Amino acid sequence: MKKRIIMIAFLAVITIVSGCAALSGLQSFAKCNFDFNSVTDVTLCGINVNTKKGIKDFGVADALKLANAIKNKSFPLALNVNVDVKNPNTTTARLDGFDYILWIDDVKMTSGSMTKTVSVGASQTVMMPVNFTVDLLDILKSESRDKLASFGCGLATNNADASRVKLSIKPYFTIGGSVMKFPSYITIGGNKLMPSGN
Repeated sequence: MKKRIIMIAFLAVITIVSGCAALSGLQSFAKCNFDFNSVTDVTLCGINVNTKKGIKDFGVADALKLANAIKNKSFPLALNVNVDVKNPNTTTARLDGFDYILWIDDVKMTSGSMTKTVSVGASQTVMMPVNFTVDLLDILKSESRDKLASFGCGLATNNADASRVKLSIKPYFTIGGSVMKFPSYITIGGNKLMPSGN
């Protein structure tokens, strides 16, 4: 009920500030559903770890590469979080970007804003890949090479651990030079959609 009231207020505001054609696109955007699809293309220090669960699954050369990463104080984790954007409306919806917070194992990994134009036709669903690279040493400073490797491994959907990943987003739409943002974050992860106060 609270979320519905917020959405009604949001639509009331955009009705005031926008014209008819733009309003149609905005209303469609505001009613879109965002659902978790998958996590893909997971790498640690440039090493594909989509099917690895821990340091024991690395060959000698890759294990040495991880050790050198620790020595050089940089342990990058890269991944794609794929989000399904479903437009249930009879008109095309568009978003121009979103604020985001990336979580892994309920640890806040990074946050910011991303410009990303996505257009979704009437009654269509579009998969929106969101690419992230974070340095695990900046977040898990006291952990060993083995623990950092274990943290990053097994995140991909094809290794059945993608439920560890959640993405909080606050989509926005640009109209007439003004940015209209969704009224609150939504958190997408494990095929569940939950309101987020973060």
